[in-house]
Amino acid sequence: MPGPEIDVLRRILTEPERLTALSWPRVFAELPPARLARFSRWLRFLGDGEHLARVRSDTFRSMAGRIARTAVTRQPEIVVEKRHKGTAVKFGVFEKAVSRFALDLYKADGFVHEPQVVRYLHDALDGRSLFVDVGAHFGYFSCLAAARGATVLAVELQRTLCQNIEANIVLNDFWRIHTICAAIGPAPGITQVERMDPTPGKQVSSRQYETSIAPMHSQNHEIVPVVTVDSLIGDARIGGATGDGFAQTIVKLDIEGAEVLALRGAGRTIAAGAAIFVVEIHLSEVGKFGGSLEEILDSFPVDGWRMILMDETECELDRDALTAASHKWGGADSNLCVRFEPR
Repeated sequence: MPGPEIDVLRRILTEPERLTALSWPRVFAELPPARLARFSRWLRFLGDGEHLARVRSDTFRSMAGRIARTAVTRQPEIVVEKRHKGTAVKFGVFEKAVSRFALDLYKADGFVHEPQVVRYLHDALDGRSLFVDVGAHFGYFSCLAAARGATVLAVELQRTLCQNIEANIVLNDFWRIHTICAAIGPAPGITQVERMDPTPGKQVSSRQYETSIAPMHSQNHEIVPVVTVDSLIGDARIGGATGDGFAQTIVKLDIEGAEVLALRGAGRTIAAGAAIFVVEIHLSEVGKFGGSLEEILDSFPVDGWRMILMDETECELDRDALTAASHKWGGADSNLCVRFEPR
């Protein structure tokens, strides 16, 4: 009977006195849901004892919690399956929760949103990766990352879209996706977000970072936490250690111009070279947040970072070439997708 649950079972039988030292919750965290269910059935035949009672209790609580979470998560109205190089992901959507663009993305056969990013993430991510998806929307990239085995922090400002991400977690059994309903910014805190339709970008405005946007008793605003990239990555990985065992961390920023604010809260991560950054630079929007393309580029010192324009060429560019590219694509709705890699 192969699998990690066999090793756990062996430890319980041969080293029961070490369960506390082994930290049982951390041990069973390694068991996928299906294996955890099988493991729980085996526990019925192991007899009595204080250590077994604790194991049974924790295992039951974990399974019951997952069942409850699944039970209260609605089934999406539209479900399609997308494939990329043999990796299959089911995407579900609530029709009124996303934009018309997102609906077209779901329904179009063979259509891939931002194919250059999809190709990169598919090839770069595996079970040793941490993927921080800032501006996760309905979980498009988060689900792809989870299908590749990565652990995912899906950071999304809009509660409605967070519910759609949760639905996709259940739909795919992707329990390594952890949804975080929060804004990203230069410092921790709380902010207010208007309760309006969940179209991408409509709730993201420089006003949300003004503490006096509305009184806290407003019935027309959400209160959400503001987190930083540094706080999401964590001190262990910033310090150069592997932390939870991740060989690499990839941070994707696609937040309608607020990427300049996110990078102001990523100083320790950048200084330590602790992550690869995939940044969608919204050229027409960064100024609304008091930033500029130059500030974004200044966040990544040239002596420590490579800049790759994520298009068909995947060319490494210097600062002047990247600035020239921004003028080439500098239309009202144009974006540049740039990958910043530590040297």
